[in-house]
Amino acid sequence: MSAPTGFDVRAYMRDPLQVRPTDLDLPALGDLDPTTLEALTRLEAAERALLHRMRDFLVTPTHAESRVTAFLTTWAYEQHWLVQTLGAVLAANGRAAGEDRATALGRLRRARDERLGPVLGAVSSNLLGADVTGAQMLTSRLDAAVLIESYRRLGVAEPRLTATAGAVVRLKERHLAFFTAEARARLAAGPGARRLARMAVSRWQWPGTRYAARRTRAHPAADPEVRAALLGLRPGFEGAAAPLRGPAGTRSVRTALTRVGRR
Repeated sequence: MSAPTGFDVRAYMRDPLQVRPTDLDLPALGDLDPTTLEALTRLEAAERALLHRMRDFLVTPTHAESRVTAFLTTWAYEQHWLVQTLGAVLAANGRAAGEDRATALGRLRRARDERLGPVLGAVSSNLLGADVTGAQMLTSRLDAAVLIESYRRLGVAEPRLTATAGAVVRLKERHLAFFTAEARARLAAGPGARRLARMAVSRWQWPGTRYAARRTRAHPAADPEVRAALLGLRPGFEGAAAPLRGPAGTRSVRTALTRVGRR
């Protein structure tokens, strides 16, 4: 059973933060500029991809971690409504949600992932054991951190979305707090967990871009202000013990984010 980490999962489950389409004045958002719509399209794709990540968690030893599975129940509920809300804003502007931007190679990769990914992931991760959960928590922390910066930027760029973006940031900050606490506890467990975490961070990609073209993958980090904020990320373990600095430290995160931001 999962050990407590300081994040109150029961309180989180009792009080989910919902961002629903009915919270927005959709007719008033029907004339957003192309840059804002592009940002919303990317965010909708990213949030949908994170929902699909649930499958990856539940075929690994993480499914036996009671704290994580309890958290993910409410997390999935919040994610569902967030995806619906982003899709509703896109629809109000004549754009279809769930737009497929996969390249030919990306479609082949997606077919492989859907058919073989759960089986291969289950086999490999179960061989690795519970240490895989720490790596999942750390990459999930990266996902939450980069999306928080993206929503903050969206709220600044489009005043009509400031309140909605702020609500999403508050929602994501709770996700970030959970993943940070879980990663810190699990990476302290031993060198195996830290080694897997280092590998996971080195392979991390911007959420929702695994099947997209290189130009699309790079675009979220192309804005100089967003890029500067992301490259300044720390794993959140500054006060942790020295053994955490290598696998979860700044260099691996910076390398991953630089690769994403490179044009």
